[in-house]
Order: sequence, then C-alpha cells, then structure tokens
Amino acid sequence: MSGTMHTQDRGPGQTGLAPTPGSASSRSPSPIAKAKPFFRSVPFQIVVACGVSFTAPGMWDALGGLGAGGAAEPYAVSAANALGAVNNRIGLPYGLALGAIGYPLYGAGLYTNNVSANTWFMLFGSALCGISAGFFWAAEAAIIIGYPSPGDRAFYLAVWQTAKAAGPIVGGAINLGLNANRKTTGSVSSSTYIVFIVIMCLGLPIALCLSPAHKVWRKDGTVISTPRAPTWGAEFKAVEKLFASRRILLLLPAFFISYFYNGFISTWLATYFTVRSRAFSSFFTNFAGIFSSFMIATLLDNQKIHIKRRGCIAFVSIIFVLVGTWIWATVLQKQIYDASEPPAYDWFQGGFGKSYALVFFWQFGGQAFQQFLYWLVGQYATDLSDLSRHTGILRGTEALGQTVAWAMQSEGNANHFVSIGLNFGITVLCVFPTWLVLSALEGSHEENIASAERNLGDAEEEEIGSKAATYALGGWRNGFNSWLLLGLDCPYFLRNTQIPDYFLSDVVVSEDAMRGTAYSSATSVKRSGVNTSQMTRNAMEAIVVGRAASRTADGRGIGPSCTQIRVD
Repeated sequence: MSGTMHTQDRGPGQTGLAPTPGSASSRSPSPIAKAKPFFRSVPFQIVVACGVSFTAPGMWDALGGLGAGGAAEPYAVSAANALGAVNNRIGLPYGLALGAIGYPLYGAGLYTNNVSANTWFMLFGSALCGISAGFFWAAEAAIIIGYPSPGDRAFYLAVWQTAKAAGPIVGGAINLGLNANRKTTGSVSSSTYIVFIVIMCLGLPIALCLSPAHKVWRKDGTVISTPRAPTWGAEFKAVEKLFASRRILLLLPAFFISYFYNGFISTWLATYFTVRSRAFSSFFTNFAGIFSSFMIATLLDNQKIHIKRRGCIAFVSIIFVLVGTWIWATVLQKQIYDASEPPAYDWFQGGFGKSYALVFFWQFGGQAFQQFLYWLVGQYATDLSDLSRHTGILRGTEALGQTVAWAMQSEGNANHFVSIGLNFGITVLCVFPTWLVLSALEGSHEENIASAERNLGDAEEEEIGSKAATYALGGWRNGFNSWLLLGLDCPYFLRNTQIPDYFLSDVVVSEDAMRGTAYSSATSVKRSGVNTSQMTRNAMEAIVVGRAASRTADGRGIGPSCTQIRVD
C-alpha cells in the first residue's frame, strides 16, 4: 500500500501526499516495532548502580566491619550536600564514575598505614574518597529512586540495599577465610587490604556503563523527567531553597540519626570481639539488612494499602526495633562495666550470642530506616533533578551524623553510655517531625509523579503527531488541510472504511489538533465525490510516525480510541 493516491482517487489538480519522516511510505505494510535495547532498560541501570555500590562503598563497609574506616566521613559531609547539584549539571553517569574513583585510593591508604604506619597517604586517600563519595552518594540514590517507576521504587531500593550488603558479605567471607584462626583482638592481615583494593578498582569501568536518564525506557511507557536549572547558580539556589523548606527541616533529625549507629557498632566490635568474631560479623550481619530491606519493600510497594498508611506502619515498626536495640545495649553495657575485666567475645563462646544479636538487630533496623527515608523523599520529588537535590541533602546529613559518631568513638576512654544515650535520644526526637511529614503524604504524590512523567511523554507524542498530520494533509484541496483523520465528529468520513490493524497500534496523532473543522471538511469530501475509503487509508499511512500510542501508560492515543468508534 502506497502513501500516494492513485490518479483516479484525486480531485482536479490534486497531488499525492508527500511522505513524512518515519511514514509507512518507506516501510513495509506491516512494520515491526523496533526492539528496545536492554542496556537502556531500568533493570540494567539498577544493575550498573548496584555493581558500583558493591565494588566501592561495599568494600569500604567491609573494612569498617573490621574496625577500620570512618576517616573519610568528615570530607564527605559538605560534598554530598552540594554535589547533588553538580551531578544535575554534569549528568548522573559522570557523577557515578567520579564517585567510584576515590575508594581504591582510600583502601590503598589503609594498606600503607597498616604495613608502614604511613599516615599522610591514608589522610590524602581519605580526603579524596570523601569528595568522591559525595558524587557517588548523590548520584547513586538519584538513580535508584528516580529511574524506576513510582510503584517499583521500594523494590529496587531493596535490590540496592542487597547490593550494598553483598559487598560486606563478600568482604566478610574474605576476612573470615584470612583470619579464621586468629583468636585475639588487633588488626587484620595486610593481604586483606590488597584483595579489597583490587575489587574497588572495578567500580570505575562498571560506572561507565550507565545510560543517561533521557535514554532510559520503562516498562510502563513513562519517561524520566529530567529538567535542569539553566545555570550553575540557579542549581545551587535550588538546593539552598530546598534545604530551607519546612519538609526537609522536619526530616533533618531522621537523616542525621539514620547512620549514626554505625560508628558505635564499629567500636563495639573492635572493643569486645576477637578478630575472627568480627570477621564473622562482617560476613553474616549484612544478611540482616537484606531481610529488612525486602520486608519493608513489600509493604511500601503494596498499592492495595493507602500510601500514608503504608508509610506510618513502616515507620512505627522501624522505630520499635531501633528503640528496643538501644534499651538492650544499655543493659549489656551496664553488665560489661560492672564486670571485673572487659570481655573478648569469641564466636559461639559464652556471652557471644546475646552481644552479637544486638549487632544483628542494629543492622536490621538501621537498613530498614535508611530505605524508608529514601522512599519517603522519593514521594515528594517529581523529577530527577529535584530528586538528586533531595538525596544529596539526605546523604550529606547522614554523613554528618556518621562523622559525629566516628569522632565520639575516636577517644580511647570514651564513655559508651554517651553514644547509646545520643542514639536513643535522637531516635525518639525524630519521631514527631517525621510523623508530621508522613501526615502530609497523600496518594496524590504517587499519582502526580506518574502523571507528570506520562504527560511529558504524551506532550512529545502529540507534538510529533500534530506536525506529521499537518504536513501530510497540507496538500489536499477542498478543505482537507484540517479535516479530522478519524472523523470522530463526522460519521460519513469513515463510512465503508476498513482500517488495517497495524495502523491502530502504530499511529500517533493529536485528536484535539484534528477536531476543529470536521464538519466543513466532511462537506468538502461529499461534494468532491472522491473515494473517501481510499483517501482515509492513504492519509493514515502517510502520517504513521512509528510510536505506538496504544503502548503509552494511560492508554491515550488512536490505538484504543479507534476500536470504540461505531460508524452508522
């Protein structure tokens, strides 16, 4: 079937339709939709982000599980707050790549300090890692929350938490294998650091596989909204404005305390557990975070429960676990201080079970709390740039909490009751302001996010369809420059017309743009005496633009509409 009319179907002086770009005139009558590449899909982007998370911060966490780490945190505090804006300007793929560079240098610094007490390179590596981590933290969270559709975010957050935990699990297995026979307290072997550095170096090449947001496709047809501030100054002003907003100010205590427990865990393990017990902990404890992540994801993605109720149930459950662990820690710490000498818990020896279970549930509740906060800020950000600013503030405040926690534990004679009291107190303090934010959460937030993304795609499709229709029909005389293609207001126009099925799934056109002069156009057709059936086929074939409207998220477009038209 050709997009040009046969001679007998033309009125006096009429010419055929000019073929439009992407029209069927240059294609087979049965066009096959081009397969979308998997490497542009959301799951692939999540795999890339999780791969970097596994190799870079995952190995960093594994080192922290042995009592090393924490030195990079002070340099990451301001960086994470500001670099969400920087990532918006340079793009998330570059932000993720820059974020992966610093971690191997940090591991190398720990190695040189371990073998030769060379502190300058350790501090240099820590500083670079902290700045690099700012890029990584802001980019990573924006990718995990912003690339998936709103209804899948909690699930992909759980996948991300699993990848973060997989790094320490693998690292813990390495630690366990290298240090299983060491029953004393002290530092780990230098070969442990070498293995970690090699794995950390894989983060950069993996990060380079990430696709830009505007090239990523989702299974539901929605696009990723990626508006960008026009200048660097405007971007930083947007971050400043967001930071001063009521919602962010209310959430700051929760952001601050969300990772505060990590500093005390490291001290707890280094003080009271043997090397192989710590290696066991660095391997097994991370399963707690995996369990809690998928448990909380199942609840938060359950569309049958109202979004506010989902959030409230999750938050109350998490606070219950966290408050319980700090009460438990208070009791155990009192027993330890009352003992004649501090214990050295070896695996599966006396006292190990009750002390290690506390570490397990710290991780269980802490990871669930972090995932909940990422999900919560994701409900209030309707585009990727805004989300990057939200996550940058979240990660920066989280890093500030870690910095304070590590600083408190740096003193050899630090009173552990102070750390326990601060963790308990700030956890309770964050309940009321976080509850206020949850109370303002309505189902409309999820709907607005999805609607905004669908509307962006619809606007692009309608603009293409309108231009294609105008171009295709512009050469018709007798009023055909504005007739309605499908004759929604003109039954005569479709009388005896059979529309091929493949058109119904591959046509994009703006119904509103074509509606205006249907009646006058129909009159012109009737008076001309031409074959309307053939003309309709030709015109439709000419304005095929290759994008299936029936595959858009809300089903708008010609595909579903045509099947409902009844012509008398």
